[in-house]
Amino acid sequence: MVKTKEAELTSAVFLYVLRCIAESDHIALQQLKVGEREIEQLRTLGILDLYRIDSFRSHCLSISFNREVFWTLINYMKEQRDDEIKLEQLIDHDAPYSMLDCFFGISNREYTQRRRAKKGLTNVGRPNEPSDSEADALLEIWFKRLKNSEKDAEGRLVDPIQYLDLANELNIPLRSVWLLTERWVELDQRAYMKKQSKKRQREP
Repeated sequence: MVKTKEAELTSAVFLYVLRCIAESDHIALQQLKVGEREIEQLRTLGILDLYRIDSFRSHCLSISFNREVFWTLINYMKEQRDDEIKLEQLIDHDAPYSMLDCFFGISNREYTQRRRAKKGLTNVGRPNEPSDSEADALLEIWFKRLKNSEKDAEGRLVDPIQYLDLANELNIPLRSVWLLTERWVELDQRAYMKKQSKKRQREP
């Protein structure tokens, strides 16, 4: 039996409504204009009942295309795709877990699994300390980059790929770039908190 597109739509909506009923999502049911009589009938449906509508060539929906929601969904999918590309790119360059957790919120388990799928990565551990010349070169570029780039509330660069750009530009491991810049971010935060504390003490 060939399943019609109308039947696929109806089955999907019925399953959604049944889940709303099971989760007592009354707001969603009201938005769908599903009343008590419909809920009572839907409670009696089984899997075989959904199978029996496969050849049905109509549906019980009033459909309209919401462009605002559509473009929100499209932009969300693009952002997720871009984040996945960035995540893979950073893992390819041996990004530390703390960095990926900060920007993407991935779990330690996912981080380990993704690394295992790669070849040629270092063992997970603390990165080697950069030389003084490397640290000086990074420090000079770091503050210039902060001045001309978007930062988050804690003083980090918003785009994680910028850290990779710094590593490539100075030929320093990405792990070392993250280690040093995080130290400087922490020092800036401490200095700011100390400044705010002194300011409050001077207030009458």
